Amino acid sequence: MLSTLFRAISQSFIERSLNKAYANRLDERGSTPQGVFWNSRQNQMVRFAALLSVVTGHVAWKKPAPRTLSIADIGCGYGAMLEFINTHPQYAHLRYMGLDINPAMIAACQENFPNASDLFTCGKKPVSTVDFSVFSGTFNLCHSDDIRRWEAYMFTCLDSCWQNSRMGMALNLLCAPKAKISNHIYYANRDDFIDKASARFGPTRAIATREVKEDYTFLITRNS
Repeated sequence: MLSTLFRAISQSFIERSLNKAYANRLDERGSTPQGVFWNSRQNQMVRFAALLSVVTGHVAWKKPAPRTLSIADIGCGYGAMLEFINTHPQYAHLRYMGLDINPAMIAACQENFPNASDLFTCGKKPVSTVDFSVFSGTFNLCHSDDIRRWEAYMFTCLDSCWQNSRMGMALNLLCAPKAKISNHIYYANRDDFIDKASARFGPTRAIATREVKEDYTFLITRNS
């Protein structure tokens, strides 16, 4: 009982800290990669491509291949992934849903995409069942020096999304030989994350993200 209460309080504190940091950053930098703490647009686009390619590649072998694939962009920021999808015809078959815990980010999405404002919702898990939940940089920035606390928060978020992810989840993480938090940036241990995610959810594999040093794209799929 006490451990459950402590975990809830801890996660609430983390989310309040993140919300404040992202709201301030968005106010300072606007709807730009820097407005969500990306260091460059190039890295942002490469990570989008990596996530979407592993998701679409996973279902490409299915016979018949699905005509559409639904995804939930968890931690969607100002909606940059939707812009990426809209400008890359190979992803035209994706049905998109964007979620963020930060109301300021959702307001920015609805302003940036006035004709698709209904695709964005304030929250941290899909509002309905989707094929895949995807997380682009969602767990990179952390306001804690406690790795165990941050990883507990991360896996709690993944747990809630897993329930409404029919085929699986995909996320990218910076990785290091030993898990660490440096300058508010979380680095996972790749093999340890694979072991934990495989035991908790289903088969998990890691693919080095092209052109982004130390970054890996993880694909977690259901056994069936």
